Amino acid sequence: NRYTFSGKILCGECGDTFKRRIHSCTGYKYTAWCCSTHIKDKDKCHMLFVKDDDLKQAFVTMMNKLVFGHQMVLRPLLQSLRGLNDQSRLLKIEELETAIEKNREQKQVLTNLMASGYLEPALFNKESNELAAEAEALRQEKDGLMRSVNGDMVKIEELQRLLRFTSKGTMMTEFDDEIFLSFVERITVLSRKEVVFEWKCGLSLK
Repeated sequence: NRYTFSGKILCGECGDTFKRRIHSCTGYKYTAWCCSTHIKDKDKCHMLFVKDDDLKQAFVTMMNKLVFGHQMVLRPLLQSLRGLNDQSRLLKIEELETAIEKNREQKQVLTNLMASGYLEPALFNKESNELAAEAEALRQEKDGLMRSVNGDMVKIEELQRLLRFTSKGTMMTEFDDEIFLSFVERITVLSRKEVVFEWKCGLSLK
């Protein structure tokens, strides 16, 4: 079965995911989440289980703190993300595209010289390999910048959604599956008393 926390909880000690289990105590049962590695071999990971209710209460507490302090926490973060030097990154992408096109033209000139008999095969191969290596480096740098720009845009959109929700000022009184899944990427358990909520907007809060 899949539950709200399924695949969402990571162990802060070994990095494995947590599994849902039913624990029995004198007179009652309760739901808990346990590190998969710890279940298989306690010597490989010492992380103790955490109660399902404790995780849910921790999320409610964290969300209410954001509702109370969104002006101090979320708005400055949004301004920071918007203020990233996107213009310089976009200009750099344009420069790389120009360099890639120039590289392509040089490759074509080299091929024409080879076809016309003006270049020795050994020299052609050397020059061709150098141009290919340069082209690959340029493409990788461009792709990295593109991912960076696109990733920031996604974080801004997610942060705006979270800000719209918290700015309503409605405090949570109980755990809500949809709200959790809408805003949280994962939970990292550091101990029974400390967990880190990693939000889809890129924010990590302990």
